Amino acid sequence: MQEAPKEKNNYVSNSFWMLLEKSARIISGILVGILVVRYLGDKQFGILTLGLSYIGVFTIFSTLGLDSLVVRELLTRNDKKYTILGTAFGLRLIGSVGVVAMSCTYSLLRDPLSTTYIVFLLSLSIVFQSITVIDFYFQSQVKGKLTAINQVITLAVSALVKLGLIYWEAPLEWFATMAGLEAAITAGNQLLFYHKEGEKISQWKFSFPEAKYLLLLAIPIIASSFVQLLTQNADTILIARFIRDMGQVGQYGAGLRISQASYFIPVAICAAVFPGIVNNRDNTELQLKRLVQLYSLMFWGGVIMILGGMLFGDWVIGFLYGSKFPGAPLIFKIHIFACLPIFWGTAWGVWMMTIQKQKYILWMQLISACIILGSEFILIPSLGIKGAALSAVLGAYVSFFFMILAYKPKEGLKVFIQAANPKSLVEVIKYWKG
Repeated sequence: MQEAPKEKNNYVSNSFWMLLEKSARIISGILVGILVVRYLGDKQFGILTLGLSYIGVFTIFSTLGLDSLVVRELLTRNDKKYTILGTAFGLRLIGSVGVVAMSCTYSLLRDPLSTTYIVFLLSLSIVFQSITVIDFYFQSQVKGKLTAINQVITLAVSALVKLGLIYWEAPLEWFATMAGLEAAITAGNQLLFYHKEGEKISQWKFSFPEAKYLLLLAIPIIASSFVQLLTQNADTILIARFIRDMGQVGQYGAGLRISQASYFIPVAICAAVFPGIVNNRDNTELQLKRLVQLYSLMFWGGVIMILGGMLFGDWVIGFLYGSKFPGAPLIFKIHIFACLPIFWGTAWGVWMMTIQKQKYILWMQLISACIILGSEFILIPSLGIKGAALSAVLGAYVSFFFMILAYKPKEGLKVFIQAANPKSLVEVIKYWKG
């Protein structure tokens, strides 16, 4: 069984549009985001980074691990799309209110009132993001173009407003409010595009049985995602607690901001090809071939990012931040080594979701969390922000070996060898050109 030319073209087109959107996001982040970081300085940017870390830990109680799960359910149960969308929206809306409450409560117990106010302003974006279940519908219909256009509009408006805030020398609170404004614009555009597709949110229905069904499926994802989010955001929180210097938090966040910018690549590609992997479930040979090709893109993409970071990292960070962030280049060059496991792990997570082996994702996250958190408690007090970056890389490579060998070790090792072979990458290029 071969993929129809029209279907293949849809996946290629979808990948192109999603990459375009993510590219626009990263360009905006570099051109405007860097200006914001330089304007705020390390201490104010440190407060912003800390607030985002609080919210990041609790975000899973808003998303509830429904992202890829809802896309899969829409693909396999399209006749119940209104119930699925309505239920997912209701669950996310309820969860988002909980995120606001939990983030602000934690900050109120640990930080000055001014910091808690920043956390509150940042957390409002989570409420608006509830409507992004519409994006799951677009993904299931292989219509990444609509999402891309939406995000480009949002980024353009956001960039202009941020430049205006810098020009008028606005206080930190206004920049924290931007997160909510961006989410509100995105939500409004999604509603508009959804209606233009001939759909209406008035058709959505919340179903308690459906909610129970989705939550039961999502439990392993929720658990693993919470561990992942805790691990991803604990470094900033622990730096603030151990070192007690918001300037150091800002230095660390500035370095991480650039190294993590490359993560849009695997997310965009996997989101674009996920429907294709699911739809090939009746053809095991073709499905495995597409999986190896996806892994090959992830492997070589990660390698290229590491080499580029090591060669040009000092120059890039120095050019972007100037002399205000002297600690950022070292953090960037350490953390960039995590690209390979992160790229590979994005594809691996998609595959585990496809074959409903979410428990392996949970085990991987638990092992990674133990390594990273344990290392951070030891290395941050002794090495400072460098210790946090080293802990992240160590945990990433432990996870990398787990992903290759945990599920069907012989098959996993074979797939890794095939994906690392440059010939697989050449096949991907030929496929896309065809």
